[in-house]
Amino acid sequence: MATKPNDPNESNESTQNDSGEGTFETDVSETGEDGTTVRQAEVKESDLSEVKKDQS
Repeated sequence: MATKPNDPNESNESTQNDSGEGTFETDVSETGEDGTTVRQAEVKESDLSEVKKDQS
């Protein structure tokens, strides 16, 4: 799986979330009844928890 630090030059989003922690994008695999899917998610550097995005 590939990880990619967020580059402010590639996006308007900051590499820090509201609490000031750095984040990066990585692939996340999820296994369910219909098989395994892989998606990209932004996670915190400190504990790898996913950063929730506004869907608005």
